[in-house]
Amino acid sequence: MVEKAEVEFTPRISPEVAQYIWDYIYRNLLVGKKILIDDQFKYRITLHLKKFDPEKHKFFTDCPFNTTEDKFRPEPRFNKQRTLKFALLSVISTKIEPLMSPRIYADIIYDAFGSFLILISKKVKKEDFDELKKRMDYDKIESFLFPAVIEDMKLFIF
Repeated sequence: MVEKAEVEFTPRISPEVAQYIWDYIYRNLLVGKKILIDDQFKYRITLHLKKFDPEKHKFFTDCPFNTTEDKFRPEPRFNKQRTLKFALLSVISTKIEPLMSPRIYADIIYDAFGSFLILISKKVKKEDFDELKKRMDYDKIESFLFPAVIEDMKLFIF
């Protein structure tokens, strides 16, 4: 999700990176703990990334994934509409740049998903995500097209 005025500042990362991160977490953590494996619902998670601006961003949600450079504000639960459950994960980071590396982007997205999942489920903890992150395949992440073409990035522009 990107504001129209910020499209040119959006990281040029293939959407396959975020999909890889989600699939990795899902296969290696969520399935085993039986989290979000309900066939009754479809799930949609929207990522909203913004470059840190000290004039605008003064207050942050407390989150164990927060660092001095990255702040995460996940919704506290899924919203529901019929058979769709959806949530917005907001990320404010000093690292958000059009040509940020896929590796840095992947780490931020991984932590964004983790910040949300530990909030909605008592079955997972930050330590679970920290351990799993050590085995992430960065060669795979860096194999996706970079920089990605804006038209291929599946952006929701508002």
